[in-house]
Amino acid sequence: MLEARQVALFFSLMYNQGMKKLSLLLGTLGGATAGYLFSNKKLRDQLTNAKDAEEAARILGKHLQKDGKKLGKQIQEFVESEDVQQNFTKAKKYAKETLDEAQAQLGGAVDEKTTKAKKAVKKATKTAGTKAKKAVKKTKTKAKKTVKKTAKKAKKSANSAARRMKTKVRKLS
Repeated sequence: MLEARQVALFFSLMYNQGMKKLSLLLGTLGGATAGYLFSNKKLRDQLTNAKDAEEAARILGKHLQKDGKKLGKQIQEFVESEDVQQNFTKAKKYAKETLDEAQAQLGGAVDEKTTKAKKAVKKATKTAGTKAKKAVKKTKTKAKKTVKKTAKKAKKSANSAARRMKTKVRKLS
């Protein structure tokens, strides 16, 4: 017996392979249900005498419960028929091929993105190293200028102090 997942896969693949097959399948199932309603005179009479939709649903449920085994057996025979099984086998093969192709494409995309990411990291590392070197060089140059400026100020202050000392000495003598 087919699992629900397999039936869902079957219907989705049938849809992908063409709307005609799906509409034929649904039409067949709908036709079987309509045939069940039209062939059961007692059910039709009870449905026409139903007071509201809730009672009609209860009546239909009761009849389906009684005849459910028969209907289920017919549906199972249809699903297990040679045509449906051939289409199911084709659908399974198509799904496997599609999955394999998608996995191959995904693997290629992942490899490509990994390569790009590695290149980006390498470039960022190189750029960061260059920026760091420039920053160190700029700081070094600025420090040299500050040292020169400070030395010049110190020399000027020393000269100025020396002049004051000479001036004071002259005044004393």
